[in-house]
Amino acid sequence: MYRLKVKVLYNIYGVKKYMLKYVEITNDNIEFATKIQMKIFPNESAYEHFKFTIERDLEYEKYFLVYDSDIVIGVTGLYSNEDINITNSLWLGWFGVLEEYRLKGYGKRILIDTIEMAKKLAKKYPIKYFRLYTSERDDKIAQPLYEKVMDLKEYYNNPEDINYDGTCLIYTKGLNNNKPIYWNNIFLNLREIVEEEKKSNERYKSDGGLNDK
Repeated sequence: MYRLKVKVLYNIYGVKKYMLKYVEITNDNIEFATKIQMKIFPNESAYEHFKFTIERDLEYEKYFLVYDSDIVIGVTGLYSNEDINITNSLWLGWFGVLEEYRLKGYGKRILIDTIEMAKKLAKKYPIKYFRLYTSERDDKIAQPLYEKVMDLKEYYNNPEDINYDGTCLIYTKGLNNNKPIYWNNIFLNLREIVEEEKKSNERYKSDGGLNDK
């Protein structure tokens, strides 16, 4: 288990059973956050993405460590690689629960809480849709959750991009009474995202980030 004294930035009490704390990932905790993220996604590093988001410092692009009391259980976040004035969309980023805390309802609670964050941001910015992409081949465990919580499901098959061998799915949920619409294969540049994850993983390892301190 991972324990850390934290400054709480979000308290979202959706269900009495789960009083989770969402602590923003900053330069002060990025090393610890990346260790947690890489325990959830062992072959993918979010280190550079976290750094980039911290530097951009946009209110609607943030990542969080998720705690139950003082025990970290997972990560989640919101981002947009596109102009939100054009796509009106925020995307779920690096959403996951540590293996020892899965199948306990945390994933659903964290996903719903992240959607609530997006709804609040949608009152200030031109955001109408909450979206996520995944692979039905590589992320089977989360599929039932997405089917229950999200509104629309579609395959992503942009001919100029990768699509995880035809298994890439995009889920969409309308925010604040906005009717959800399909993404309709708008270019996501997943190839660049995957390449950056590989490079980030290599840089993080070369920096000694995986060594226990």
